[in-house]
Amino acid sequence: MLLLSRTIHFNAAHRLFNLARSEEWNRATYGDASNPAGYGHNYTLEVSVAGAADADSSMIVNLTDLDRILKEEVDRPLDHRNLNYEIPEFATRVPTAENLARWIWDRVDTRVKKEGWPCRLATLKLTITPTFSVELVSEE
Repeated sequence: MLLLSRTIHFNAAHRLFNLARSEEWNRATYGDASNPAGYGHNYTLEVSVAGAADADSSMIVNLTDLDRILKEEVDRPLDHRNLNYEIPEFATRVPTAENLARWIWDRVDTRVKKEGWPCRLATLKLTITPTFSVELVSEE
């Protein structure tokens, strides 16, 4: 089994605020991140696909194809966006790092499966700051 990883960067703004809870609860839970003006991050995303190298091409997947999916499913919808206002799923769901990582996983995983490649999404690491990241690992 081989892992092939690709890293991309994108910038996005958001506000951590649970609409079902009070202003006081949100301030106590999210601190400055609940500021109505929001704030932004320079995100780093690393995704890895796992599989065996193709006998003819000697590749797990063509990097150009993986780049295209990351551009279409992550960069275009998220880069320089306000997650709360421009991503429908985050109009009511708090755009925490955990929720954003899961949102990205679902989109990329769906596309990898749809392409029919002989590989699977194995890991996703979303780095929010130099000291904070979220990682998802396939259960397969």
